[in-house]
Amino acid sequence: MKKILYFFFLLLLEIQFAATATEPFRFALITDLHISPADRQSSEDLQNTVIDVNASSGIDFVIIAGDITNRGDLVSFNMAKQMLQKLHMPYYIIPGNHDVKWYETGDTNFDSVYRDTKFVFTHKGIEFIGFTTAPADRSGIGTVQPKDINWLKTFLAKAGKGMPVFAVTHYPLQSGDVDNWKELADLLKEYNVQAVLGGHYHRNALFNYKGIPGIISRSTLRGKDAVGGYSIFSVSDSIRVFEKKTGMPEEKWLTLPMNSLR
Repeated sequence: MKKILYFFFLLLLEIQFAATATEPFRFALITDLHISPADRQSSEDLQNTVIDVNASSGIDFVIIAGDITNRGDLVSFNMAKQMLQKLHMPYYIIPGNHDVKWYETGDTNFDSVYRDTKFVFTHKGIEFIGFTTAPADRSGIGTVQPKDINWLKTFLAKAGKGMPVFAVTHYPLQSGDVDNWKELADLLKEYNVQAVLGGHYHRNALFNYKGIPGIISRSTLRGKDAVGGYSIFSVSDSIRVFEKKTGMPEEKWLTLPMNSLR
């Protein structure tokens, strides 16, 4: 009997591991580029980031989590796109508050260059979904528009509650950043969302959105440092996050388990 129980226990562990493990892969996340014709350093930092990503080992794709430009103007969007097109792998992009709030045409400018303010794709059995949390006007805090919440509900229902999901926003999902964050977090909690990735704060940080990890990444801008940087995510049975300053070795700052169905 003990042998049978022991075998059953091992089988449960194997099933649980199979439900949480995935084929290992790596991707880069860059955010808060703040490209502007008036700021040559922001362009230099992005150019160096693109070169560094291309030289990094095993990067399957790149996620760009908003604030592509500093003021949402068409010239800056096109400048950023010319640099991003030099990436050797696919990239997926969403806008941030600086991309839409400064000009009445900000969201239109983003659409005209990047075609959509959302993205969805599947990579090695994991769904990635990005959507806008930018303010509806210059004075407001971030919000997720009802049409995007309905779109998200449709996507998650189709993906199913067993599918691992990474969500991508610009703003953190918390009070003072997104006005309807609780509605969004309650929706994400119903599904197998492993983490919500984002930027906005120009630093690495780990938040908690009603039990869902919120992983915030540094800006590409160098700030007071000698060089800028970005994040590298390594996904397998765990989520490992590295800060990558351009031209320097990766530095791991976070490890989280890949969770089974919540």
